[in-house]
Amino acid sequence: MKYAFIVLMYFVSWQSIICQIPVGEEPLHHILHEDATIRILEIVAMPGDTALMHRHDYNYCYVATQGGKMWLEDLGEDSREVQLPTHYAGGKFELSNGPFIHRFANIDTTAIRFFTVEHKTGIPQRIVSSSLGEDYVFKNDLFSFRKLEIAPLSSKVIVHTSLAILLNLDEHALGISGKQALEYWQLFDHEESIRVHNMENVSVSIAIFEIY
Repeated sequence: MKYAFIVLMYFVSWQSIICQIPVGEEPLHHILHEDATIRILEIVAMPGDTALMHRHDYNYCYVATQGGKMWLEDLGEDSREVQLPTHYAGGKFELSNGPFIHRFANIDTTAIRFFTVEHKTGIPQRIVSSSLGEDYVFKNDLFSFRKLEIAPLSSKVIVHTSLAILLNLDEHALGISGKQALEYWQLFDHEESIRVHNMENVSVSIAIFEIY
């Protein structure tokens, strides 16, 4: 009985240690940018990859730049399998009461990728605009997320009122303000104008995160 108790306590202690891995140190999570306000991560899971149990301390939003079939386990809950569509967007927006702890595995035959933006303060720095006419996938006090199509050989002005991240969801060429190419993503402050040019003969998908 004493031996069983010791084993149990060892397991509990080991599990507690595992759960303390912050998301920035989990091997499948790669930090692309970090400052005092936000952190941007890319998650890349190849077929068979399993993330360590890790902790999200900051509210965050994400888009699946390449979806697939996943196994998910949130701490204290039963595991489950989901088929995550490419360009699916979501997040965790109420982590002020404690971190979100989970792990996942890629159980598909192709890579799964996420682009994730964390709000490090959890306190809005700007008021969410209600006047923008674009369709939103979601909008709350901390983030908004839009997904747009740019028609072939055309331009579009992206209206934003806060810190914004422009993400190229396709592999086609895009230009920004006619001066540079957007290969993947770029950060803009609230005063910078954004004009996107589609230089291809097909429509191109883009995503816009705003951080408030």
